[in-house]
Amino acid sequence: MQPNRHFLNTYKPECFNLKETTSKMKISEVFAERHCGYLNELALFIAHFNSIPNIIHEIEIDCKKANSWFNGMYGTEVKDSFYNKIYFNQGKKAELDDIFYFIYEDLLVDFDTHSSVVRFLFRKTAITKIEEIIKGIRKFRKRKERRKPEISVLVQSSKGIVSKTLKVLKPKLNIEDNYNSDFKDVHQTILKRLSKNNDKGIVLLHGKPGTGKTSYIRYLVSSLKKNVIFLPPSMATAITNPDLLPILMANPNSVFVIEDAENIVVDRERNGSSAVSALLNISDGLLSDCLNIQIICSFNTDISKIDSALLRKGRLIARYEFKELETEKANALSEKLSLSVTFQIPMALTAIYNHEEADYQHSLGKKLIGFSI
Repeated sequence: MQPNRHFLNTYKPECFNLKETTSKMKISEVFAERHCGYLNELALFIAHFNSIPNIIHEIEIDCKKANSWFNGMYGTEVKDSFYNKIYFNQGKKAELDDIFYFIYEDLLVDFDTHSSVVRFLFRKTAITKIEEIIKGIRKFRKRKERRKPEISVLVQSSKGIVSKTLKVLKPKLNIEDNYNSDFKDVHQTILKRLSKNNDKGIVLLHGKPGTGKTSYIRYLVSSLKKNVIFLPPSMATAITNPDLLPILMANPNSVFVIEDAENIVVDRERNGSSAVSALLNISDGLLSDCLNIQIICSFNTDISKIDSALLRKGRLIARYEFKELETEKANALSEKLSLSVTFQIPMALTAIYNHEEADYQHSLGKKLIGFSI
């Protein structure tokens, strides 16, 4: 159905006695105060009908197509209409934004293009008539776009701590190929819990550098459908900063990743740090019931140095120590990657993937750990 470009000028408004119905309010009150708004649909309804309406919202609607359909189906029933046009996304042509139709006994239909919402305000109109329109409107519900992996990185600015969104590329990482056999079940536990809505708890990932902690976190983050907040190592002290709380409150049901978290998770008796207390409060304290934030901490230090409170049952989702890939698995990965090298001892992932690069540690007298074939 082709939309009628002039349909909004073709309706002959019926006589609403606004002098009578607006006797208890100022006519100026029908104009919206909200940003980019034109008319306030609630005040507009009251101005016409002097009663408080029932409201039905239909969200994620393609209002352009839905409005064209509505005009074709119910145009003859429309008693009056109002609209405004704005420039979307710096476009060259103004387009319809808010469109208001009065139809039937007291039905006000509001197409809010900018918000992709259609609102139905009414008091006396039969609900069967409204449901019939809603049924047609729902055919224009927008399809959800496939979520692209991204993280919110916390940075320090002149205004305090703020978050910047960055896209994340999902690595081509096979868990079974790149990690030892005991990690598969741990990964399934972590993925299942982090995929659960309104949950909390801590995941502790530790081990030597180059054993795949960061690669795994990148893979995990890109597999989740939750918001992910990333605290970089340079911002470790921000865990005790009051400015962090508003960001967490604005992102409930999220995953909070803290990389190189040695200074945060170390035993309080060793350094007297309040960072652990802050971490515990977010993960399992009074705040946790409101925030529902799950925390991933990665670190290189030995697990024996970690505050024991982080390891308690009910608080700890999982912990895993990343080690060098066992010799058999290292060679299987080498063959799968078509590398011309066989390893004689367990290998770190970074050594396998970058085996052709110069290893300056050899100059310190270390023995070779593989030989070319």
